[in-house]
Amino acid sequence: MDKAFGSMMPAGLQHQVGDVIKGVGASAGRVTAPARVLTGPQDFGTMQPGDVLVARITTPAWTSLFAMASAVVTDVGGPLSHSSIVAREYGIPAVLGTGVATQRLSTGRQVTVDGDAGTVTLEQDVHRSG
Repeated sequence: MDKAFGSMMPAGLQHQVGDVIKGVGASAGRVTAPARVLTGPQDFGTMQPGDVLVARITTPAWTSLFAMASAVVTDVGGPLSHSSIVAREYGIPAVLGTGVATQRLSTGRQVTVDGDAGTVTLEQDVHRSG
């Protein structure tokens, strides 16, 4: 899939560091929620309502997850990709073409997705055991 779509929807820079991941703002809005990193259809059952859907790329098979997602972040994609079109239809923020989201984010990590700015901010871990 990456081979077929990679030239049309390139991934972003692979060497992003720090608490802000940059990509293409493909659907407006801003939300803070836990990330849910999915590698493929075998992971679909782990998606929880309100999670930020994080994937390398999405295809029509992923569409049902958008109804549960509070936002979408992908490694590959742009303004005319599947992820951006469906995110706009559902009215949820999307940041695409990050190149590194699936590597830098982990399931459960609080992130702020800003579809207007094209950024994903890793929030400080406030969960501490007492």
